[in-house]
Amino acid sequence: MAKKKKFKDLPELGRYFFDTEFVDTGTGFKNDFISIGVVNEEGEGYYGISTEFNIAAAREHIWVRKYVFDKLDHHSTWKTLEEIRQEILDMIEPAREVEFWAKNGSYDNVFLCQLFGGMGKLREALQREKGVEKLTFRDTKELLRAAEDPKIPPMPEKDKHVSINDAHQERHVFNACKKALDKQPAPKPII
Repeated sequence: MAKKKKFKDLPELGRYFFDTEFVDTGTGFKNDFISIGVVNEEGEGYYGISTEFNIAAAREHIWVRKYVFDKLDHHSTWKTLEEIRQEILDMIEPAREVEFWAKNGSYDNVFLCQLFGGMGKLREALQREKGVEKLTFRDTKELLRAAEDPKIPPMPEKDKHVSINDAHQERHVFNACKKALDKQPAPKPII
């Protein structure tokens, strides 16, 4: 069992924006993880493409082939799930609380947790390695509603469904919503 690290003077909050791409198999809980993009508040990003997804299934799935598979970086850059997990953990900075933001993030949240062996294992890893006491998953769609849908330029179609690009877009959406909420006289219900 790994020793718990000691952390002093941790910042209160670290925010990360992320997106995943996957093959929706339609067969229960067997969706196939392809990639993840994670971006911190400063705009630094991580992009991991798995070597462990079913390439044949991705090519056969018309939508995935057109919008995801054909946009993936060269296979020489792909990584094992273990490498992706460690590199995400390396990217996270120590903080008392970590928020992960995604758009309609139900599947994204599940895939992130599964990378670590489940929600409990993700929490344990963040607590042990980064001193995180609280982990929260947030949805930028809810933030958009609270901010009364500020005008945000859409992403170019060619950039969509590349998980790192989508993660950068979620950061952009978050910042635009925060700016809009800061101008509102009402209390900020979401952030």
